[in-house]
Amino acid sequence: MTDTNSAEKICTERLQELLASAGTTAVEAPVIQPADIFLDLSGEAMRRRIFAFSDPGGDEVCLRPELTIPVCREYIARETECAEVRYACTGPVYRYQTKQSEKPREFVQAGVEFLGCGDNEAADADVLCLAVRALEVAQVTDYDVNMGDLALFGALIDALDLDPIWQNRLKREFWRPERFRALLDDVIAGKAPLASTQQAGLLSAMAGLDQTQATALIEDTLELSGISPVGGRSVEEITQRLMERAADAAAVTLPVATAQLIADFIAIEDTPDEAVKKIRALTKSFGVSIDEAIGKMERRLKLATEKGVSFDKARFSTGFGRNMEYYTGLVFEFTQPKLGNAEALLVGGGRYDGLLEYLGAPQPIPAVGCAISPRRLVMAAQASAIGGT
Repeated sequence: MTDTNSAEKICTERLQELLASAGTTAVEAPVIQPADIFLDLSGEAMRRRIFAFSDPGGDEVCLRPELTIPVCREYIARETECAEVRYACTGPVYRYQTKQSEKPREFVQAGVEFLGCGDNEAADADVLCLAVRALEVAQVTDYDVNMGDLALFGALIDALDLDPIWQNRLKREFWRPERFRALLDDVIAGKAPLASTQQAGLLSAMAGLDQTQATALIEDTLELSGISPVGGRSVEEITQRLMERAADAAAVTLPVATAQLIADFIAIEDTPDEAVKKIRALTKSFGVSIDEAIGKMERRLKLATEKGVSFDKARFSTGFGRNMEYYTGLVFEFTQPKLGNAEALLVGGGRYDGLLEYLGAPQPIPAVGCAISPRRLVMAAQASAIGGT
C-alpha cells in the first residue's frame, strides 16, 4: 500500500509538471460547493454518489465530486473580461461508495480546463494531446480510446423538419439512453404515449401555447392550488413535460422514418474515419446534411494527429458520452479494461460550451477540458507491466 501511495504521489507531481509545461495556470477551488449545480448537471450515476448536506445556515452544499464545475466557478469569479485562460487544478474529490466497494471515497484528481479559447477544434486537439502525454508520463502504454461528438446529434435534430416539441424532447431525452431508446422503439413500432383522463383538461388548455405562455399557465395553476414544485423539478421542467404530453394528445407525431434514422444514427460505432463515412452516407440517404459539424470533427482529428495523437485503436460512437449532461461537443475516454469496469477510466473529458453561462457568466464561453486520475494511471502502469505490452 505504501509503495502504491508513493507511486501515486510521484505520478501526481509529474502530471503537475506536465500541465505547467503546457502553459497552464495552476488554480485552486473550494472543496465545499453549492449542491444544486452538481445535482442538476451531473449524470444519474454521479448524482447517486454526491456527498450533499445542509450547512448551519440552511444552504444545500456538497463536497466537490469533480473539478470542472468548481474551476469554472473560479474562472467566473476571477475573469471579468471573459479572457482566454488555460487552467490546471489538482486536488481531492469526494464520491460516495458502498461498503462493499474497494474504491476510495476521497481521491486525488488532476485536470485542465481551457476556457475562452477562440479556435474550438485547436483547443480540443490540445486537450487530447495533453491526455496522451499524461498517459506517457505515467508510463501507461496499453489503453483503449473511446470518442464521440455530441454536436453531431444536435446538428442532426436541427437539420430535420421536426415540430419544436419533438426537437426539445429528443434533445433532452438523449441524455437518458434507456428512455431515449425506448421512445424511438415505441415510435418505430407505431405506439404513441397517451394522456390520462385526469390530465385531459389541462393538456387541452395547453394545446397551441408556446413555452412562455404554457409556463405562465402552470405557475398560475400551482399558485391557485397552493402546490409547490416537487421532486427537484422546476416549473419550466414540469411545463416542458406537460407540453410534450399535450403534443401527444394532439397527435403531434414523430414520423417512423425519422425515428428509424435517429436510431440508426446513434448506433454508428467504428474507427473515427469509418464513422465519418457512415454518418455521411446515412444522412445523405435521408436527404439531410450535417456537413459543417462533420467538418469540425474532421479538423479536430487532423490537428490532434499532427500533434502526435494516434487514433488507430480509437472507437468513435455517435451515442457515446451521455452520462454528463453539460457536454456539448467532443467527448473522450482513455481506459484500461484490465482494471475492471469500475476502475477502467484513466482520463476523460470533452467540450462544454454552455456550462459557464449556466453558472453565471455574462455570455457563452467556449470550454474544453479533461480529468486525470493519478491513482488509476499507477494501477494501469502496473497492470501493463505485469501483463506485458
